[in-house]
Amino acid sequence: MKKNLLSFYLICLIVMLSSCSGGDDIANNTGNKKKAYAYFEKTEMSATAGASEYSLAIDWAYSKWSITKGDGDIIKTITPTTGGMLDGKPQTVTIKVACNANTGLNERTQTIILTDEVNNTTTKITIRQEAAMSIVNLSINTSQKHQSVVGFGGMYNPKIWCGNNLINLSQLQSMYGKDGLGYNILRLMIYPNEADWSADVEAAKAVQQMGGIVFACPWDCTTALAETISVNGRDVKHLKKENYTAYADHLIRYINYMKGQGVNLHAISVQNEPDMDFTFWYPNEVVDFVKAEGQRIRNTGVLLMSPEACGTQPQYTDPIINDAEAMAQTDIIAGHIYQGFIDLDYSYVKNRHDYICSLYSRLSGKTWWMTEHLFNDGEKESDSSKWLFQKWNYVLTHLAKEIHMTMEGNCSAYVYWYLKRFYGLMGDNDSRSPVSEGLITKNGYVLSHYAKYAANTTRIDAQTSDTNIKATAYINKSGDKITIVALNFGNESNMLSIDYPGVKSVTAEETTEKRDMKSVTTEGSESKFYVPISAQSIISIRLKL
Repeated sequence: MKKNLLSFYLICLIVMLSSCSGGDDIANNTGNKKKAYAYFEKTEMSATAGASEYSLAIDWAYSKWSITKGDGDIIKTITPTTGGMLDGKPQTVTIKVACNANTGLNERTQTIILTDEVNNTTTKITIRQEAAMSIVNLSINTSQKHQSVVGFGGMYNPKIWCGNNLINLSQLQSMYGKDGLGYNILRLMIYPNEADWSADVEAAKAVQQMGGIVFACPWDCTTALAETISVNGRDVKHLKKENYTAYADHLIRYINYMKGQGVNLHAISVQNEPDMDFTFWYPNEVVDFVKAEGQRIRNTGVLLMSPEACGTQPQYTDPIINDAEAMAQTDIIAGHIYQGFIDLDYSYVKNRHDYICSLYSRLSGKTWWMTEHLFNDGEKESDSSKWLFQKWNYVLTHLAKEIHMTMEGNCSAYVYWYLKRFYGLMGDNDSRSPVSEGLITKNGYVLSHYAKYAANTTRIDAQTSDTNIKATAYINKSGDKITIVALNFGNESNMLSIDYPGVKSVTAEETTEKRDMKSVTTEGSESKFYVPISAQSIISIRLKL
């Protein structure tokens, strides 16, 4: 009897406990869903184009949850994909979402779906991943034609100054040859001693045979024809006025000598930097000489260039342009752009830049050439980290930017100073050289981007939609090729979008800090195509029509 009564009480206790546990909705939520939930804290998330990982928060309580992916290729992994428990109190958990890189041109999306298994409901978060690169529109207009572009090159290392740093034919071939950098202009020094003239014949002939043109400039009017005068307190060499004819004879003998050796000079200069101490000329003297002797020099079949002042100063350049007789005997207005050209934040430099870029409109169909400049900032520093000429960002924002600006300023030829020098286009044996002797420097590749894509063309109009990206465009004589040289000064890579009908093929080469003239993969149709441009780079594009 007592045993039966004890069993009865035990059964009643179990029933009572069961009743109590169901009454507060904690131990088992399947009977009451009001307090169970699981959801994402937000509904949308942005992802960069590159491979990346992100954290997402899930709020949940008294429920189990699971995660699935919607259609798409953004999400690589999700960790974890399940969680929760039926007696779990309110809390927040973080999941990790790893994303694949977007290599396409367009933004893409993919959803993540969270299922609350108690309530049998779902919430979603949409991942929006940016395109691989921001699209920058680059427009070209062949109806807006500008200057003819003759070409690009540098100064042949003169025997009398660079006897231990000369250029051999193999090195010349790498710069001017068919499979080389595309240079097509060689500048020579006219040595005052005629016995030295033979030193440059082999190089000049080689460049000419490779399709290039050669021009020459005198530094020294020769001691026999000179006198010493004082200019601003310094003694300088000066050509006597009574020796103008003899000096012209000297230049004509050089022309005829080179012609006899098989070198047909394209042009000859009256004087390299008449405003400097090599042989000083007053501006009116350059005018007088050109008027008196220019025709005789030009009768040799060689073009005459002047005044070739150090900074293309108005006080030397304007007298030639403004004198009808002198201008008639001048085929090319030549000058250098020392004293500043690219930094337009300084009024002095901007005024010089604006003056130089206005020359073309005053030349009545003739051209102006930039025949000498160099960039060597930091060369005298003992600390190699301060040799700015070795640094890619310096090359891009100096030489590359300057060539671009001269092209926009209607320049027809850009000629660097020494071809082979540690701050030049090819490395030498100087300890400061960024590359071994005979190898091409970053300067050399930058000039090649223009030489291979802009020489022997006419510049046409080009515009971009991004101020960090600058571009110039060119069309060849037959009209079946358009080329573009673009510079990206920004820190982000972009995709150039170019609309032009009738394009049969597109090729491109790019130089960056790590790459030199490497091919770039392009995509698109015959009327719209895309070209990637890396951050801090120069790229050349060829369209075959």
